[in-house]
Amino acid sequence: MMSLNIKKYALLLGLSVALSAGTTLAAQEGNDKISASDKLLEEAMSLLDKVEINSPKTRSDVELIRKKLLKYKNFKIKSTDDNSPELMFSRMGSTTTAYSRNNKAKRVAFYNSCRNLNGDNLKKKLHDEVAKHKVYDYKEARRLMYTQIDNRNGTLECVYTGKVVSVPAGKMPSGNIINCEHTWPQSKGAVGDAKSDIHHLFPADPDANSKRGSFPFGYVKGNDLKFNEGGSKFDGDVFEVRRQHRGNVARAMFYFSTVYEMPIDAEQEATLRKWHKEDPVDANEMARNDAIEALQQNRNPYIDHPEYVEKIADF
Repeated sequence: MMSLNIKKYALLLGLSVALSAGTTLAAQEGNDKISASDKLLEEAMSLLDKVEINSPKTRSDVELIRKKLLKYKNFKIKSTDDNSPELMFSRMGSTTTAYSRNNKAKRVAFYNSCRNLNGDNLKKKLHDEVAKHKVYDYKEARRLMYTQIDNRNGTLECVYTGKVVSVPAGKMPSGNIINCEHTWPQSKGAVGDAKSDIHHLFPADPDANSKRGSFPFGYVKGNDLKFNEGGSKFDGDVFEVRRQHRGNVARAMFYFSTVYEMPIDAEQEATLRKWHKEDPVDANEMARNDAIEALQQNRNPYIDHPEYVEKIADF
């Protein structure tokens, strides 16, 4: 009965989509106006996503409904420029990329299969799924990060200091202006395919990036600081990240450890677990996960399911 009601409701939404084609909503996001049909279809798809997550047994019906809805109107994220960073972020929290949406059912099924797993069994299951991804060479990975993933209207923000720099559209910034930070240092194992894995790459101010180097993350002790800017600090032994980025760092480290099967030392892991709780996943981090998936074709599972961190005793 529940499945039948879902079908009726979703198909009615689909009919509304077809009938409302051409209508435009007055509300505007960025420079794009969203058609009423697109908005309605988004709502239908969101409803189906929730149903699928809460009732896995309806998956086959839900997928059939998705296909029927897409016949009414070809769903896609709009942008004034396909190379614009707004393609990934203009509808943050309300839509996902086409790749992400098309793989939603598969992703939900995978996470459902992880529901009763813990410890090494969960970590291995995640590794086997997430380690399969598209690999870019380092130059291209940096270009994608600078021009698409982390670009906001022609600007890039240092994840450690909050410093914002302007970058011409589609251009690679000078290394004197912004650097590519490897959250897991290259000298500690981020080589080969791992070097260009965008899930742990972030834009950073050259000085902050240099000071962090390959030092572990942790809480600085005392006031004898060698670096202190924007909330991030370095005392010569550990690098303490500003509060806005602590959780992102932790989840990037847990991702890297899982995918490339490299251990995190106990002291640093204890800090990262605290940061993971202190700075929960937010809309920006979720949108970045979507954007990377569209390019690299894998996700950071600790962003999708932060509770997995507690289910794994040791990274």
